[in-house]
Amino acid sequence: MRDLTVVINGGGMVGAASALAFAKAGAYVKLFESHPPKLEGQTDDWDLRISSVNLANWQWLRSLGVNEVIAHSKVRDYQRLTVTTQSGKSLTFDASEVDQASLGVMVENNALQTALWQCLRDYENVELVTEQRINSLNTHDRTVELTHGERSSFDVLLGCDGANSIIAQLTHTAYRGWDYDQRCLLTNVELEQPVASETWEVFRPQGPYALLPLSNNKACLIDYDKRAGIRSLQHDKAALQTHLTQLFEPHIGPFQLIKAASFPLQRKHALTYCSYGCVALLGDSAHSIHPMAGQGVNLGFADIRCLLDELSNKPVTPALNAYEKQRKFENAKMMRLMDALQISWRSSNPIARLLADVSLSAARAPILKHFLIKQAIGEIE
Repeated sequence: MRDLTVVINGGGMVGAASALAFAKAGAYVKLFESHPPKLEGQTDDWDLRISSVNLANWQWLRSLGVNEVIAHSKVRDYQRLTVTTQSGKSLTFDASEVDQASLGVMVENNALQTALWQCLRDYENVELVTEQRINSLNTHDRTVELTHGERSSFDVLLGCDGANSIIAQLTHTAYRGWDYDQRCLLTNVELEQPVASETWEVFRPQGPYALLPLSNNKACLIDYDKRAGIRSLQHDKAALQTHLTQLFEPHIGPFQLIKAASFPLQRKHALTYCSYGCVALLGDSAHSIHPMAGQGVNLGFADIRCLLDELSNKPVTPALNAYEKQRKFENAKMMRLMDALQISWRSSNPIARLLADVSLSAARAPILKHFLIKQAIGEIE
């Protein structure tokens, strides 16, 4: 690994974590990001971009040194996860059932990205490039050309630059996917009553609604609905407050809206993750998933861990081939599961609703429930 030069395009959570993991393993890393995080001047208010990181991935991030520098006011452990069907049947997964203190953490994306960049600055084998961008790619010479005409060589080029990946465009990567015709509404609120260390989700025909705990008296409320409905709420603050009050107040009591935003929901999966024996896509560059189970960034971190493991044991091209085979299969499996759940559990068909209730009842069986909790925290027996 010490003779490996890794060029990474994109310094968000997945790109910065990739850079940190490879740097710690001894590789020379060059990270390109034109909008780096501000390492100073972070506020105490939670941003709306929040991720649920499972326990296994959080422990891995801690092993990279993140816990020593992250703003702990932007991290919240959660011990329980509850899902409720349309008919009102619920199932709770508790970390104590698998002898763990938590299932994972809620973490602000900005805080995690900032912590990763702070860690990167401690490595002499890392070069952070913020003033130039990658313009073109020569896979024969394994070089990228930058905006100022300079060239940078690599052994491995990683595209960690999101759903509109430049690296994917330069490698002519094709995708399969569709638009869900839904938006996800995110609202940070302040509660009058303490909020438990529990994340929960309730299913409805138009889409689920959910809560992510952020602190003792702050939470992120999530609502999935048709695109037009969410947009109309965003344009009328009074209507938004009324809508959220009717939906959430029976669960959590009175609250005050702090900020709100929404984003469209799309499914997108690269037909190939790797190309030319030296280029690999990770995270949202390779796959975009329905966010209802909070699996997006967890799949990205799993991509990194798999690729790092393969490159530690194989030459570059065989390692990339093995990475693609493993992660494309696992990511596709999770994407199909999310689609099946969000379609069947939203269905107004009585048979589909009955099946949802039956599946929830079956999941109460101790052996199956134990297995599902292990999956939720990122450990599969």
